[in-house]
Amino acid sequence: MATDPGIFDYTQRDYDALLVSLLDTAALKLPEWTDRSENDLGRLLLELFAQVGDVLLYYQDRIANEAFLATAVERRSVIDLLGLIGYALSTPAPAAVELTVTARNDTVAPLVVRPAARFATEAAPGRPPTEFSYLPVPPVPLSVPRDGSGGTVTATLTCVNAQQIADETLGTATGDAGQGFRLAQHPVLLPRDPDSQEYLAVEVDAGGGFERWQRRGTLLRSRSADPHYVVRIDAEDNAELVFGDATYGRVPPAGATVRATYLIGGGQRGNVGAGTVTVAKSGVNSPVTVVNRLAASGGAERESIEHARALAPYVFRSGQRAVTATDYAALTENVPGVTRAIAVSPSWNHVDVYVVDSAGAAPTDRLRAQVLTQLSERAMVTTLVSVRQPVFVRIDLAVTVGVEPTYYRDDVRSRVRDALGALFDVERIEFGQSFYLSKIYEAVESRAGVAYAQVTTFAGVRSDPPGEQVDPAAAAAGLIQLQPREFPTAGLLQVKAEGGLA
Repeated sequence: MATDPGIFDYTQRDYDALLVSLLDTAALKLPEWTDRSENDLGRLLLELFAQVGDVLLYYQDRIANEAFLATAVERRSVIDLLGLIGYALSTPAPAAVELTVTARNDTVAPLVVRPAARFATEAAPGRPPTEFSYLPVPPVPLSVPRDGSGGTVTATLTCVNAQQIADETLGTATGDAGQGFRLAQHPVLLPRDPDSQEYLAVEVDAGGGFERWQRRGTLLRSRSADPHYVVRIDAEDNAELVFGDATYGRVPPAGATVRATYLIGGGQRGNVGAGTVTVAKSGVNSPVTVVNRLAASGGAERESIEHARALAPYVFRSGQRAVTATDYAALTENVPGVTRAIAVSPSWNHVDVYVVDSAGAAPTDRLRAQVLTQLSERAMVTTLVSVRQPVFVRIDLAVTVGVEPTYYRDDVRSRVRDALGALFDVERIEFGQSFYLSKIYEAVESRAGVAYAQVTTFAGVRSDPPGEQVDPAAAAAGLIQLQPREFPTAGLLQVKAEGGLA
């Protein structure tokens, strides 16, 4: 006798759909069961099965989603997926700042700034100081002669928003293949180049003194005797050093001591303004005054899932080689501290790369050097690469808003300013972007408490040539159109509120 296969719809994957399907199946299989009220024990059992099915199917969907880069939401899944194509998410990047240190010339003893000297901003209530360290390579002191003749002497040095952890003992090797050692502190700072020896120094002492080992992006190219290791960063920014297996990379001998010197810190909080780094905390042998005449820049948070998801396919397709303009831009944005980049070829063998750092500013000399290093190793032979700053276009806005009678003016004014500021989030804007007046109205009028809005100033002003306006006629008609090498920044953002509660 043939058996009815049932009426399950396998596209029904939530509690309500599962319960309806179970009730329909019960009506077919058990026609004598007619009491479908919520007080019935049979109905209770079906509801329990539907609840269990809903939970199981939810986790089944989550597991399936985490297997694909486009749908994965957990950082550890993205790390594992991108590891398959040799792409590692970048760690935070430290901001760099140029400091001017001034001391009295009242002695013949030189002014000495030692490696790892620390400088900081002034502390304020609710705002701890931001520290910068002097970390020269090689680590030798900076000495400025003095002759005691009066006046002052000055020194200029570059410091980074990072703290150095020196000679941390990680443990003792067991002689096992693939042994790993975790660094005690985080977030660890690492250059984007996986073969770079900057920021992190690992040494192994097997009884004859400490030997410096080399970081590699993979051990698959290492020979059995090569003193190589790789670094793995997990979703919580913990760093683990992994050594070889005697086939790919050397195994540290049993009993050997492993130690590391590394940097921690970084992030956007290091992008402090000019004139704010004024405290010498340690590492200077005499009283000094210190100041940064330019703002710090280059500090960036760890790479986000969204950034990696968008950028990794371009880097993979380029094969780590810079050929097209898209390759140059993608590889440049792969450098920690770079937020936006565009490449332009003025001639057949010359490429100009325009760079904006994580603070939405022009690249520092240090960041330019990092970008050039990244590109010079990947560009075609005979190609000349230049790293340039874009023409910044300041967008000036003045808005008058009417406030609803039941809202406070100051609250609405603050919300409108936040809405205008969000339009210039460096993660959201692009080179050559168009600004439409209608979008300004849309952003302002979407804020709670705004009854009406009137934009009284809408203008773009170029940094080069200084003060030149961007097509005033088009701006008056409601459009500011930037050129491909121009980058927008927030200028005057003025909000006047009328009405509402005081």
